Amino acid sequence: MKTLIFLSILLTVSSAKILSRCDVVRAVQNSVLTAFPKYSAADWACLAHYASRYNTLAEYSVRNNEGIVQSRDYGIFQISSQWWCADAAFPDGPNACKTNCEVFLKDSMDIQPDINCAAVIVNQQGMEAWPSWVENCKGRYIGYYSFFCDW
Repeated sequence: MKTLIFLSILLTVSSAKILSRCDVVRAVQNSVLTAFPKYSAADWACLAHYASRYNTLAEYSVRNNEGIVQSRDYGIFQISSQWWCADAAFPDGPNACKTNCEVFLKDSMDIQPDINCAAVIVNQQGMEAWPSWVENCKGRYIGYYSFFCDW
């Protein structure tokens, strides 16, 4: 039984795709997110660092005081199923990005679905929609998140 648990954990860890900060910076620089000049590629890399540690398979359950799952956050930017995508917890929620949350969980460098939904979010609420960005990145010097990523 211990061997089976160990193998399950090993497979989960080995299948996770952890991007570098420069992978995120380059993806943002070549995307629709450049249409929002108020936010730099460093803002997005900082958000990805604090939201998911650059893990494209990151998934976090938001629970109420009774321990009941209220929503889930998905992918490298931790996009919430409560407002932005549909999942089992919120199948009939607003789903402003008009997508299933599972598209944000990929074992690849392709974070285009995350970027497309992030553009919807930032267009409606700004990066203030992400508490991890507000708490860790907003109003701080974050330029080092994009340093040396142009080589």
